[in-house]
Amino acid sequence: MAKRTQTTHAATGQDGQPQGKNISSYIRRVFGENPKWLETRSNDEVLARWLKDHPGETEVPDRVKKNLSNVKSLLRNKLRKKAGKPKKESQPAGPTAAPRSTVRGLETLEEQLDECLTLAKNLDREGLSSVINLLRRARNEVVWKMGE
Repeated sequence: MAKRTQTTHAATGQDGQPQGKNISSYIRRVFGENPKWLETRSNDEVLARWLKDHPGETEVPDRVKKNLSNVKSLLRNKLRKKAGKPKKESQPAGPTAAPRSTVRGLETLEEQLDECLTLAKNLDREGLSSVINLLRRARNEVVWKMGE
């Protein structure tokens, strides 16, 4: 069977761009060259750059705008994830039992949080509502830790 010859449409891709170059890779490259554009809220600079790089176009198509916001969101998420603490390489094989002294300490902490919660409610329930919510969350977290 004879091989087909490549048409110009297949060699350049549907957009007229070289094959392997799609919108998202173009946008990633632009953000790689100008990382400060990731921090800005507006996409005007990127869209102006796209129009400059594509002289045959008079306005930016919707598919490019949608691709731009998706890629920008993904790149921003990657930046946020890098800032965290590195993960530990090895995890213990199974759950380990908490030492008994830790449980006693947690029970004492729960009692003290209950007393603080009661005192805050008696002093000024409305004025200290944010403090009351935090104390309640802290107590719930301690109870959760005791149950593990």
